[in-house]
Amino acid sequence: MAGLIANPSPFEAALEADFTARSAKNEAQAAAFDRFAKLRLPNRRVEGWKWSDMNAALRSVEPGERVEAEIKPSAFAALDPLEFRIINGRIELPDEPISEGLRYGVVNPVATISELENHPMASLNVALARKALGFEVSDDIAFERPVLIRHINNGAGFSFAQTMMRISPGARLRLIETYEGEGAGFYSHLFHMVVRDGAEFRRAVWQDTGEKSVVNSILAAKIDEKADFQSTGLSTGSRLSRHECHAHFWGAGSSASINSAALVSGERHSDFTTDTQFRAEGCDVVQLHKGVAKDRGRNVFQGKFHVFRDAQKTDAKMAANALLLSDGAEANHKPELEIYADDVECAHGSTVGALDEDALFYLRQRGLDEAAARALLIEAFVGEVVEKFEDEALRDIFASLLKTWLENNE
Repeated sequence: MAGLIANPSPFEAALEADFTARSAKNEAQAAAFDRFAKLRLPNRRVEGWKWSDMNAALRSVEPGERVEAEIKPSAFAALDPLEFRIINGRIELPDEPISEGLRYGVVNPVATISELENHPMASLNVALARKALGFEVSDDIAFERPVLIRHINNGAGFSFAQTMMRISPGARLRLIETYEGEGAGFYSHLFHMVVRDGAEFRRAVWQDTGEKSVVNSILAAKIDEKADFQSTGLSTGSRLSRHECHAHFWGAGSSASINSAALVSGERHSDFTTDTQFRAEGCDVVQLHKGVAKDRGRNVFQGKFHVFRDAQKTDAKMAANALLLSDGAEANHKPELEIYADDVECAHGSTVGALDEDALFYLRQRGLDEAAARALLIEAFVGEVVEKFEDEALRDIFASLLKTWLENNE
């Protein structure tokens, strides 16, 4: 009997076997896997994936078992966060009473996300995710304690998880997400959220996983009227890591700050891809990406502003800058504008270069050795993204993580 996927790769065959063996799957999941079977794992011939060949990256991922490992305290533990853990796809809730104004629990995964139905990796996640973390902040609740979601993955094989979040009108939430673990497997996370009228959402992402892992995170955010959305992520890459942010403005007068930085060495690969859609008037977005690559590391940035006809008075600015520290390092940038409104201010820019030799000479003349001078310039370059964090304590932790990476990659 023929399978759902025609001439599957070994990894695709393992995915299909896992899906077929499940006793509990619904029509929506079956439809999602059927879409994936037609779309397949994206490769370099697919627009939007030409620099991040997911099919090639997953060839060497063995369909073996995930393993349990000791979980160390988070680098963000000093912030006293409300901590959730997703360990090899299994969701663990905090062992403490639920605060007033919050609701959370383990729920069934989302059946579909209409704007991502033609996205192969989103379809795969919808088909194979067993459970989701559901989280809601009630109207006008300003929950000041940060929420921490730790994605921890060890061993081989693959795992899938989802988060569904609602920030109700007038509410405020700070979220930290970390991607951790030394596993050599594949992890997929689909994050579907809505930021309602007048709400504020702050998201910080830190990814530092094993060099053989493959990570794909997809955030799909619906942003309503006069909401404020901020997302800033830093990644040290892996065999292939791809963090996507799909921010869609459906209400007038909203704003967003979407920022990212990649620090890759060895043969690590980091991809930050964003799709920002403006469907209402008077929305503002500022986006900044910084990439640092050495050895044979690859930094990929793809950002698109899609301004629909009704989105007059849009103000959107995008900049992507990269530093290449070795001859074999790569930076691939693709900023895009697709504009159908006529009363807008939109701009994008991209630069790729090496460390400024004059600045290095200046620092050397003032007593710094070459390694310290280079580290100081790199820290200042990436620090522009770190400075986007409004909370000083959070900013200090990210600055410390940046310093550690520099010390380990002198």
